[in-house]
Amino acid sequence: MILLAAAAAVLLAGAALSLTLPTNPARAWASIVAQAIASALALSDALPVLLGGGDLRRAIAWSYPVGRLAVHLDPLGAFFLAWSLPLTLLGTIYALGYLRPAFRTRRVGLHFALLDVVALSFLMVYTFESALAFLLGWEIAAVAAWLLVIWESRNERIRFAGFNYLVSTHVGFFVLVGAFMVMHSQTGSLDFQAFGAFLRTPGRLRDVTFVLLVVSFGLKAAFFPFHTWLPRAHSAAPAHVSALMSGVIHKAGLFGLLRLVLLVCAPEAWMGWSVLAFSAASAVVGVLSASTQRDLKRLLGYSSTENVGIAGMGIGVGLLGLSWHQPLLVALGFTGAMLHLVNHALFKCLLFYAAGALHHATHTVDLERLGGLARRLPWTAGLFLLGALAIAAVPPLNGFTGELLIYAGLLHPAAPPGIERALLVVAAAVLAFVGAVSALALARAFGVAFLGTPRDDGVHCEEEAGPAMRAPMLLHGAGIVLIGLVPAAGLALVRTPARLFGALLPPGAPGAPDPSLAPAALLEPVARVGLLLLAVLAALVAARRWLAGGVVAPRRAVWGCGYAAPTARMQLTATSFSAPLARIFYAVLAMVRRERPIAGPFPERVGHLDAQAVDPVERRIFEAIGEGDAMVRGLSDRLPAGPGIAIAAGLLALVLLAGIVAAGGGGQP
Repeated sequence: MILLAAAAAVLLAGAALSLTLPTNPARAWASIVAQAIASALALSDALPVLLGGGDLRRAIAWSYPVGRLAVHLDPLGAFFLAWSLPLTLLGTIYALGYLRPAFRTRRVGLHFALLDVVALSFLMVYTFESALAFLLGWEIAAVAAWLLVIWESRNERIRFAGFNYLVSTHVGFFVLVGAFMVMHSQTGSLDFQAFGAFLRTPGRLRDVTFVLLVVSFGLKAAFFPFHTWLPRAHSAAPAHVSALMSGVIHKAGLFGLLRLVLLVCAPEAWMGWSVLAFSAASAVVGVLSASTQRDLKRLLGYSSTENVGIAGMGIGVGLLGLSWHQPLLVALGFTGAMLHLVNHALFKCLLFYAAGALHHATHTVDLERLGGLARRLPWTAGLFLLGALAIAAVPPLNGFTGELLIYAGLLHPAAPPGIERALLVVAAAVLAFVGAVSALALARAFGVAFLGTPRDDGVHCEEEAGPAMRAPMLLHGAGIVLIGLVPAAGLALVRTPARLFGALLPPGAPGAPDPSLAPAALLEPVARVGLLLLAVLAALVAARRWLAGGVVAPRRAVWGCGYAAPTARMQLTATSFSAPLARIFYAVLAMVRRERPIAGPFPERVGHLDAQAVDPVERRIFEAIGEGDAMVRGLSDRLPAGPGIAIAAGLLALVLLAGIVAAGGGGQP
């Protein structure tokens, strides 16, 4: 526990140095070195806990209103720290290259200091078990992320995206505060252990509190329909900030959901079904929205909603296993969910970093303007393709391993026969649909951006990403391949925290002698097949080179059906690629078309067509705000003007307020 405190002190010192050192390179390196030292210190405490060495606890006496400050590092918190801190460090290294052009014109110390503060917030959220201290860490992460999003604050679009994110995250914060206030009113304590005693007692108030907590954590993690802030924020933020928000920062919402399960201990079946349905809807809406986006970073943002939905489906399976007392469902559901969290952090950060490298070279992420970049940016194209295959759950990469466990939980015969088993089969079919559309969305993104020919003469491709940007991408790619080919490496991270959920089952529950071994037994054949495929591929490449004898194959033009003057406009656009899917799911995939048709047989001006996908939830919210504003203006126009009306309205408001206060105090002795 002393090492965790030392890590927090190092991060604070690194933030202070980033603000005070005289040059931008020194400020950036101060942040990087501080995070490297803090990560080593924190992992020295976290890894023994993660590998089964026992929890770390400390209680610190504090002044009112905190009271007793409980610090507890259990395997769940250690699991999140084990990958959150190193990935934040890699994101900070990437920022060193990504922000290099700004070193000559701006002070970047605040930006790097905020990255240290984000890492500090992880230490607070994942170890504190006192409500006020937990909320402080939660708020620090939210405000730091907002300031990171609005790095280019001179841009009005970016300021609006930051404001949207700030409002959305604080709505979730207020819901979380409300849930904590309810539990405090019932327990007289702000300690999570006391909250657990309340959450384990069935009752209507407990159920309402559970719903409030799920909504709050769902807002943090960007579940549907609370996801609308996510694509805007990702589109506006620098690439490394988008990567850390999607892959690391907002995983705190899923940490909160998992912690809630541990506090509830014995969930009812409706809790599992609600989380499963909530998550399945998020996965479907997220992947459908991703399939029609022309902004690459918005596409990846919607894909994050899809992937937290997939992880949430695993949590739903685990909750159902707890309510049905089925250890195998508990093991498969929670292990698959946590493994998918790690996998998503790896491939989603890689995809955002590749999108950042693409923007760094072309100054745009509009798919309709890109094309043919694989020749100019081979490293970026190859790494983006690797991340795209992983996110589409193509074996033998890491995305397949976590989803396979969730599939196994959904289709396992341990579920009760009848309607319950049928609903789980339907959920498995939904997950299969999500995987298919995810493959379409990422194939569309890669094909349009990197294959074909350039679509816009105004886009000029500059140099490939430098070493500071490429190194984090390569390390993420290595993690993707490692967990895909050696799933035991990923299971080593999640095995001990998954056993926490198995321990919630009553003694004598039916199942295997050690259900936690079921995921390893399921993934072992996958690892063997993956290694075999890799060996066969390597043998084929070696045989081809040997047969070619070092002779380079000549290149010829592809047959073009006799047409000798192709243009870039003859290629599929990003919009036309996904148009058939958009027509089928038009209720979800709202499109806004702006067109200027050609007039007459000899038009004097060129026609124009522009199609943009809009978020139906966000659109409806703005429509409701506009309708409310119009209604209020209509009512105000009908009221006669004059000071008498204003005084009467004020007196009426005072009377209503006095009545509410009197009614609230009527039940007091």
